[in-house]
Amino acid sequence: MIIRRYADLNHIPTPGSNASAAIATPSHGATALSIVRQRVQPGGGNPPHTHDQEEAMTLLSGTVTLTVAGEGVALAAGDTAIVPANTPHQISNTGSEPAEWMLVAPGGVRFFHTSGEEAFPEWAK
Repeated sequence: MIIRRYADLNHIPTPGSNASAAIATPSHGATALSIVRQRVQPGGGNPPHTHDQEEAMTLLSGTVTLTVAGEGVALAAGDTAIVPANTPHQISNTGSEPAEWMLVAPGGVRFFHTSGEEAFPEWAK
């Protein structure tokens, strides 16, 4: 068994006023799934991207807009979205407070820019 304490997580700055922390990923002892905790400041967000496998996102705090295939949907704390594989999406903090969410995907999930170029986020390793 592996225990990952919140106080020991390494929050890595990412584009769009984000900070991400790997909780359970292949480099942190997980073999079948990836769990990442992300934070974004008001007005921040992540760039449009896709994954080769589905992902689920549960908003822990704040208000965000999740844009999937060009359609924006407002999410509030407690809401969960499931984004299908290969679907362009991005998250923007549209609220006045920092937003935080958990991402869950199968282990080894791959990330891609909308150009098709593979991305290798440090927090996902």
